[in-house]
Order: sequence, then C-alpha cells, then structure tokens
Amino acid sequence: MTLTSLNRWKASAIHLGISAAIGISVVALMLALWYPQHYFAAMGGDTLIMLLMGVDVVIGPLITLIVFDPKKMNVRFDLAVIALLQLAALLYGCSIMFKARPVYNVFVVDRFEVIAANAIDDESREKAKPAFQSLSLTGPKLAGALEPTDPKRQADIVMSAAGGGNDLSNLPDLFVPYDDVKARAGQAAKPLSELVNHQPQDAPVVKSFVAASGHAEDTVGYLPMRARNRDMAVVVDRKTGDIVGIVPVNPW
Repeated sequence: MTLTSLNRWKASAIHLGISAAIGISVVALMLALWYPQHYFAAMGGDTLIMLLMGVDVVIGPLITLIVFDPKKMNVRFDLAVIALLQLAALLYGCSIMFKARPVYNVFVVDRFEVIAANAIDDESREKAKPAFQSLSLTGPKLAGALEPTDPKRQADIVMSAAGGGNDLSNLPDLFVPYDDVKARAGQAAKPLSELVNHQPQDAPVVKSFVAASGHAEDTVGYLPMRARNRDMAVVVDRKTGDIVGIVPVNPW
C-alpha cells in the first residue's frame, strides 16, 4: 500500500487506528503504574485521559482527513508535521498525568489523604527521612503524618492549611511509616454499618466488598479518604489497623 493509493478517508482511518493503538497502550501503562485500582477515579484521571485521548486520537486523524491529498508533492511532509504535533501533545499530556499522579496515601488523625506528586512540598521532602524523599513511580505509598512538637510550626501549619496551603499530609518531613500509626487508624475506624447508613444506595457495594475480603463485618471499619476528584472509604482491620482495601463509596 502506497500513499498514492489512498484517499483522504482511508488515510484518516489508518491514522485513527494507529493513534488509538498508541493511546490505549499509553493509558494502560498509566493505569498499571501511576493510577492503580481506585486511585484513577479518586484523582480525576478519567478527565485527564479524556483530554489526552481527545487531542491525540481524534484531532490528529481529523487533520489528516482535512489536509491529505495523494497528489500533493509535500504530502509526506504534511503527515510528518501532524505526527510530530501529535507526539508533542501526547508527551505534554503524559507529563501532566505524571505530575498529577498519586504518590502518598497519608493517614492523618482520623482519615486518609491522597497526595499528588505536584502537591508535595519540596523543601519538606528534602528534610524528610530517606524513605519519604523519593516520589513513587508505581502508585501511592502508605504513610502516617504526625503533628510537629514545635508550637510555632503547629500554628504555621494551621494557618497555611486554612489558606489552602501546606497541611500535615503534604509535608514529608512529618511522615512516619504507616505501621507506626496503624493502631490509631484501627481505633479511629467507624463501623461499616455507619457507612451504609450514610449511603444506603451503596449498601450492595459495601456488602459485596466485605464478602470478597473474607473478613467478618464486625472486625473491620472504615475511614474517609480525601482525594482530588472523589472521596472514598478505606476499610481497615479494627484490631490491627491493617488496610483491607478501598471501597468507591462517598464516606461523608
């Protein structure tokens, strides 16, 4: 098959097929590495993906449909320019997804906070323990955040958080391993019956989760999980604080 044997519709269809294959492969990789399980919906990945796919999969083939003419001397150049523009858009979209990926799920007092890479305070990260100085490339790490002992810094964080700035959950120098705080998480967990009472329409989802988990309902509880796009519920063992899983149900 040569370019001269194609019309604009065939050329656009081929371009669409190639673009779709590349787009699906990139999205699958993102889901597997950066946005595992329920974090994709929690962090608004669906919106970002729609923008990425719209630009990369739709616009490129549409431009090909408009400009393709096998009789043009510079048709190969036109296609090369379109491909380069698509590649640039794809790389830009991937960089946005990369910067917005969740890197920590932090237990703070009585809830979890999902923190994106671009929400981590870099100055705090430089002072953090070695385990919290790097940003995960394979989904969020579990951590706990403890209030500082310095009263002045406590006050500064309260003022910052009130103004939409840094809070405990995005200051890695205050992070500790989740194992250090999981007992507190277990104690703070609320009965799943309370979650069902809040969201009765989601009762089947909760019951199905409990049945699949292999835990008795009275041995587990839930804690709210705040995220950029959609809050969910983290189910924990009420005795040990170990995380059983995430239920895509509004915890409020």
